[in-house]
Amino acid sequence: MKHGFTLIELMIAVAIFGLVMSGAIGVYIMCQKMWHATSLSMLTNRDGNMAMSRLVYGVGANSGLRSASTIALQTNNVYGHPYPFADTNKYWETGDEPPAASDPLHYAHVGCGYGSDGSWRLVISNVVDGVHCVDYNSKMRNILFCPDTNQTTTARSQRILICNYVSDAVVSTNASGVNIRLALIRKDGLFTSSNQISSFVLMRNRK
Repeated sequence: MKHGFTLIELMIAVAIFGLVMSGAIGVYIMCQKMWHATSLSMLTNRDGNMAMSRLVYGVGANSGLRSASTIALQTNNVYGHPYPFADTNKYWETGDEPPAASDPLHYAHVGCGYGSDGSWRLVISNVVDGVHCVDYNSKMRNILFCPDTNQTTTARSQRILICNYVSDAVVSTNASGVNIRLALIRKDGLFTSSNQISSFVLMRNRK
C-alpha cells in the first residue's frame, strides 16, 4: 500500500513555509535598515570628530588653532558663495558627492557687500605658518582651510577640506582661545543622522 501527502497536508506545509520565509525576510530587512542607520550615524560622528581634530591640531602640514598666536574672527559681511552659483546643489539632501574643496566655484565672500548669512572666517597666524584662515560656508555647509586670506583662483585651488555636511557652526573668541560648536546632518534616502560637537581651544602661543 502506497502512502503520500494529502492535499491538505501539502497546503499546510506550504503555508508554514511561507510564514517562515516571510518572517526571515522581515528580519533581514529590519537588520539591513539597522545596519544602514548605524553606518550613517558612525559616518556623521566620524565627520564631527575629524573636523574638530583638524580645527584644533591642523590638517596636513598646517597648524591648527591650538598653535596660533593670534586669531581674528570675521562674521560681519561674510557670505557663503554657493556652487554652482545657485542653491540647487544640496548634496546633503540628494546624496550627491560634495564639490571638492579646491573647486573655485564655491567659497566664502568677505567684505563683499552681500551681508551675512551665518558664514564666518577665522584668520589665524603663528610664527611657523604665517597667516592663513578657516572659512565656514553656510551655503555649501562646509568648513575649509585656506593657505592664505587671498580669494584669487589660485588660492582657492589650494584649499583643504575640514568637514562637509555642517548644518550649523558657531564660533566665539576671547583672550584665551576659541569656542567652537558644530552641528552635522547627513541624509541618505529615508535615513537621517545628526551629531553635535563642541570644544574650547586654548591657544598655546598667544601673545
